Amino acid sequence: MIFGNRKFISLATVATTAATLLSISAVHATSFLEKPSIVTYWGQNSRGTSDSQKNLAAYCDDRSDVLIMSFVLDFSDGNLPSINLANGCEGSTFPGTELLKCANVTADIKTCQDKGKTILMSLGGANGVYGFSNDADAEAFADTLWGIFGAGNSDTRPFGDSVIDGFDLDIEGGGSTGYVAMIKRLRKHFATDSSKNYYITGAPQCPYPDAMLGTTLDAVEFDAVNVQFYNNYCSTTSSSFNFETWDTWAKETSPNSNVKILLGVPGSNAAAGSGYVSYGSLEPVIQELYSTYSSFGGVTLWDASASYENKDVLPNYQAAVASLVHGLSDGDDETTISTTKKSTESTKTTSHYKSTSISVPNSEFTTATTGSNKSSRTRKSSKTKLTKPTSIILETTKAISDRTKPSKTTLSKTKAIKGKSTKSKSTMSKHTMSRSTKTRSTKGKPSQSKHAITNTKSTKTLTSTSFESTNSPISCVTSASKCTIEGQVACSGNSFATCNNSKWVLRSCPSSLTCFSTTDGSSIYCGQGTSGGTCPNAKSSLLVEATSFATTSKKASFVGPTAKPYKSGRIIAQFSVVKSTSGSFEAVINARRLDQISFGNTVTVTFKVADNVKVTSVSEGKVTQAGNQVKIQYRGGGSGKTMVAIMGIEGKITSSDIFVAPNSSSMKFSS
Repeated sequence: MIFGNRKFISLATVATTAATLLSISAVHATSFLEKPSIVTYWGQNSRGTSDSQKNLAAYCDDRSDVLIMSFVLDFSDGNLPSINLANGCEGSTFPGTELLKCANVTADIKTCQDKGKTILMSLGGANGVYGFSNDADAEAFADTLWGIFGAGNSDTRPFGDSVIDGFDLDIEGGGSTGYVAMIKRLRKHFATDSSKNYYITGAPQCPYPDAMLGTTLDAVEFDAVNVQFYNNYCSTTSSSFNFETWDTWAKETSPNSNVKILLGVPGSNAAAGSGYVSYGSLEPVIQELYSTYSSFGGVTLWDASASYENKDVLPNYQAAVASLVHGLSDGDDETTISTTKKSTESTKTTSHYKSTSISVPNSEFTTATTGSNKSSRTRKSSKTKLTKPTSIILETTKAISDRTKPSKTTLSKTKAIKGKSTKSKSTMSKHTMSRSTKTRSTKGKPSQSKHAITNTKSTKTLTSTSFESTNSPISCVTSASKCTIEGQVACSGNSFATCNNSKWVLRSCPSSLTCFSTTDGSSIYCGQGTSGGTCPNAKSSLLVEATSFATTSKKASFVGPTAKPYKSGRIIAQFSVVKSTSGSFEAVINARRLDQISFGNTVTVTFKVADNVKVTSVSEGKVTQAGNQVKIQYRGGGSGKTMVAIMGIEGKITSSDIFVAPNSSSMKFSS
């Protein structure tokens, strides 16, 4: 903290500085790790319009606790890197370097920190080529980072005399070499400055273990991880949503047993290739995570330009999510209430989220959705003394393409006056840090968004040595047993079931395949992987609720199937099906380089599809198909310097059979 070094000073000095010091001390007294927080990325203008990304200080409001500036790229040793903040920094470079001078950001950082915000600098992202050959190079780069962004004294400081609060590792490619050494070196630098807290966070993708950061996460302390639950099969609305896996890692494997796991989601549909979750769907997920997992640290939004401009909820998505997340900890001082999922008979929708008892602020909360999805949720609470209410209006439309006036529902959110009240010991213990959070010991054009398509309870300690699930297949549906909703479908281990004439018809996926839900939770498909520990399920009127098949009253462990990636010595890739209807499908190929070589301007991928599948288009490229063999030429590399390729593909299914994803062994990459 700022008073870490005590010195005797004159009363005159005290008189001239006391107000300032007390103000700064007050706003920095609480770490974002101590309660559920909102982390917001800034600097890549993922919404993509000329005016969608504002300056950093514009986002230093009550809707963000941490802002992560992105990105530092093009690093390999102790030499100066480059940075890209899209239109957030369009200044000149230091002579003889590619490092930008961002004088406009200097004042913004100080403004945000004076408001109590934590400001981090993220390394990596999709653009650029980066990584280390050895630990010595990584340690040298840590020295460089401290000199140009930390409390060092480099002559080439992009943000002048502003000192950031730590670093985030969003390592999308280039392998894992050196990052353990880099973090340890940074921690040594942090220990030399007792005036403030410094943090190390990471941004792994949700498949466990992360292909780039997995071994690093296991070997060195992170304060928090912003897991990207999108652009992958383990997205938030998929039955393979694996927050529990990450919670197990946090408790049993991470060197920091207090590490926080944040739910990373896109700020809008435009911010990522897949995985956006509407506010109405996100609300029960967040409440469930908070009530279930002590490692839950809040929500991470990619990125500010998208979430603040997303009007699906009014005033915006960022405000709605922040109000919800901040209300969780506010509720620790209020009455404990019970939230229970609605009956499928009245809502015609299902959810795999079970009844839970959580602490939330007393409020009246109503969400209504119009159009084809005729669902509603209502929760009313006991009344208490309330202070200033803030209104959040949920906008919904019948279809994404529908530009007619949307229906609106006001979500009246209120915060209760804080005071002494009875608290649930179990709830408080989950979200109270057991040790100090002090971590001293321990040009212009935006780059391609690392997240967007440029168009579109394991019982064993987890390690980073395998992509296999520790769970064995389980069968939850018996053939010819009774079902109630015609056309309803469900995964059952390596099989899938369809409700036909009020009876389940059970069929196996093709040999060596298992059943997955689509990432949007609307349907199912067969793909390579390992079946999960329960009946996979998703939140759709066509999907059977997992708990309806439970044979015991034991609390369900929602560990879905684990997908098998394509992997070579140079590339690792996941094929995830976003949605699948009776005649079409949408999918995402998420490819990452394991070496420090760019994909180049064009990425070519070939694979074999099932007889009933026709791939018709790919974002930012072209597709050809001869029989079962598909060839995609993807040109979304922007500048040609990228180690990540996220390709959105669409196609047709020419029969009524379930969609079968390509075998990973048939997938080949070239560039």
